[in-house]
Amino acid sequence: MEEDNQTIRYVLNGDFNAFEKLVEKYQGRIYRHLRKMVKDTSEAQDLLQETFLSAYRGLKGFAGDSSFSTWLFRIASNTALMFLRKNRPEFLQYDEQIGIKNDDKLVPASPEFVSTPLEILLSNEGRKKIEEAIDHLPLIYRTVIILRDVEGFSLEEVAEIIDSSVPAVKSRLHRGRNSVRESLGTYYMERTVNGKRRALQE
Repeated sequence: MEEDNQTIRYVLNGDFNAFEKLVEKYQGRIYRHLRKMVKDTSEAQDLLQETFLSAYRGLKGFAGDSSFSTWLFRIASNTALMFLRKNRPEFLQYDEQIGIKNDDKLVPASPEFVSTPLEILLSNEGRKKIEEAIDHLPLIYRTVIILRDVEGFSLEEVAEIIDSSVPAVKSRLHRGRNSVRESLGTYYMERTVNGKRRALQE
């Protein structure tokens, strides 16, 4: 954090090359976040440029109360939301239910999911299924999972990035994780059944 703050001071003193260092440091993470939000690589590239342009123009307003990465991800999120409101308003169904039968209790993992070997869950196939399950979530649940579980932001930082409250973030994270778990449980149950069926045929 202190390294970023020092770099920002250089930028504000007229060293544009210092801002390039910030771009190089964060552009991969910001691009991944934007791509997950808008689900389009070309649009994510455009929004990436817009995000850093907005950050550069607004750098004097960065107070340093939070980390630069939190501030930058908030700009990126707002940039993506403005784009979606204008071009894809159907993405912004924040209150859409996602098939969770009981929001008050954690839905237990299916036996098939629990018994799936860890090496399968962590395999290329397993990671792909996890990404697919996350990609199918409504935007608000997908966003908090990416920010918390992929980018590693704290609950408080996620709340700041999406301009929400910590309880709301916890609720959305809970629902999103449950939905991903249910999707994976269904997939591995089908995988187990198909495997047994092939074994019987052989």
